[in-house]
Amino acid sequence: MNKKERIEAVIRHRTVDRIPWTIYRSIIPWGEAELKFRNAGLSSCYQHFPIYKVRRPNVEVREEAKFTFNKKQGRKITTRTFITPLGELSSVHEFMVDGAVNPGDFIRRFGSEIDQENLSWITKYPFHKTSDYEILEYIIKDTIYEANYEEYRKTEYLVGSEGVVMANIGRCPFQSILYELMGPEKCFLEFYERPKRFQGLYELIFEKEKEKYKIAADSPTTIIWYSDNLTGTLTSPHFFKKFCLPSYDELTHVAHNKGKVVVVHMDGYLRPLVDLITETKIDVIEAFTPPPMGNLPVSEARAVWKDKVIWCNFPGTLIATSDAKTIEDYTIKLLKSVAPGENFLLGFTENFPLDRFQVAFGAIAKVLEKYGRYPIFDQ
Repeated sequence: MNKKERIEAVIRHRTVDRIPWTIYRSIIPWGEAELKFRNAGLSSCYQHFPIYKVRRPNVEVREEAKFTFNKKQGRKITTRTFITPLGELSSVHEFMVDGAVNPGDFIRRFGSEIDQENLSWITKYPFHKTSDYEILEYIIKDTIYEANYEEYRKTEYLVGSEGVVMANIGRCPFQSILYELMGPEKCFLEFYERPKRFQGLYELIFEKEKEKYKIAADSPTTIIWYSDNLTGTLTSPHFFKKFCLPSYDELTHVAHNKGKVVVVHMDGYLRPLVDLITETKIDVIEAFTPPPMGNLPVSEARAVWKDKVIWCNFPGTLIATSDAKTIEDYTIKLLKSVAPGENFLLGFTENFPLDRFQVAFGAIAKVLEKYGRYPIFDQ
């Protein structure tokens, strides 16, 4: 089996020859070491591909950027303003930058509309006051989603058998409100202080979201990816059941009718949600992170999620700090906990120090070469 076939077989509950191991294409360092590990079976995973394009005919968007620097490092601070007939909303995003900009610098894009990974955080959310509901609702109603199939086919052709290209549809409605529109504090205050307005905004986003579901389901992809960054410390069982569960089930209903696989990025503390996740119809829990970073061992999760595939994220703290022997031992223990290995993939979804690449991945490749053939630990 080639790498793409192996990944697609596992997510459809089929038997494979070896346990697949994957890495987000946006974080792997390019070069000889990358080639060595790809030759050892490491697969590419393009997780950020936008399966739809967005137009807003009646909303103007302006961006202003400034740079701040100290002696060692700087930040790019981008203010994004949405201008509507009802008023304006703005958000502020910050990016780490390594050096001062030069007069001739310009922004580059890399390959079929996929950016190089550039992690940012929102320091000012667009929602601030009650009147912002009307502006947000106007922006959502003015949004037009259009298929991006041609660019998807180009990218999938370039990737070929080296891995998979996911159809990214963003976050589910509640996670979007939580992480992108309000931020955690404002989100929960609005839910309790203005429940009808909050519910109305959620329902409007959910209804608009269904347009994306159809575009993704009709697309050439196999995998539809929700980038939810789910963690039970923010999305409690109450909020999960009320808001996330309906959107997951609506998406899977549409997707399964077209033979697609639904993958949700759940990389946080999942123990509070373990039973509720069982109730969803989603196919794959992706970026599932076991201890020492997560709080749910993969063996316990598999015992409950009997019909789910776990796409397990190798804990980034180990890659960043541990020696080769520690990483080898952890990988062996992890594989033993999922033996014989069905419905399981190993992934790498977090940035890591480049000087750790050969040590950490070399240790993991060594273990997978010895024990990764299916059924694992039965050789």
